[in-house]
Amino acid sequence: MYCDQCGQQIDDDSKFCRHCGALQKVAGTETVQTGRTRRIGPLDPSPAVEAKAKQKVGPGRIFWTILAVFVVLAIIGSLAKQSSPSVGTSEAANIMANADMIADNIDNAASAVDEGAGKPTGAADGPWAYSTTEDKVRGSTTYYARTTSTNTIHQNPPYDSDTSMGMAVRKSRSDGTNVVLTISSGQMMCPSYEGCSGTVSFDGGPAQRIRFAGPADHSSETIFVEGAKSFIAKLKKAKKVVIEKTLYEAGNPQFEFDVRGLKWDH
Repeated sequence: MYCDQCGQQIDDDSKFCRHCGALQKVAGTETVQTGRTRRIGPLDPSPAVEAKAKQKVGPGRIFWTILAVFVVLAIIGSLAKQSSPSVGTSEAANIMANADMIADNIDNAASAVDEGAGKPTGAADGPWAYSTTEDKVRGSTTYYARTTSTNTIHQNPPYDSDTSMGMAVRKSRSDGTNVVLTISSGQMMCPSYEGCSGTVSFDGGPAQRIRFAGPADHSSETIFVEGAKSFIAKLKKAKKVVIEKTLYEAGNPQFEFDVRGLKWDH
């Protein structure tokens, strides 16, 4: 390609003329029959760039983009005031390059914010991890406290895996208060129409029978503790809980939980 100002030949991907320093025009766009517009010429984007361009623009990116515009304008204005009338084309090009670099850095920060958007907020406190989810349609909040058994049990084929049990305390406007037990693999065989039972012990105390309800979707990996509020009251006072539950072709394994310091006032 040739320089628009001095007519000297330069590299196709040059942003500035190496002879006179003039800023070169950026390749244009064309529209194909599919109705999509793409960039052409030496600046045709790579697949990675096109993928980034297709990402959903979240509120975080919009904020950082607006901020980037103000920062770039402020830098250009400040440098223009300090420059003498004899500032050449090369120096102006350097100013624009620095401004572009700052804008790219801000755009990268916006991407990091967008990647974290939409995830439940939460923090770990001892053996419990706390989180919330927001229902913006109904204006309600669901609260969670989660922990996982400190031991695993090994199941024979077809599962042939080490299985753990998770415990979640949940409070939502639609479902009320629940204690949900979930295994990582296997089947607990607890039909929703009749439920099932198991055994629990708090802090090495006497074994107690406990009733469970099966989920409405008939999942074999999840059960609900009946009498959740009473169970939670015992959890808040206990340090260790052992739950025994029959699994399909795995006998009656026992799962141990560290439940110290449960904070639940919902």
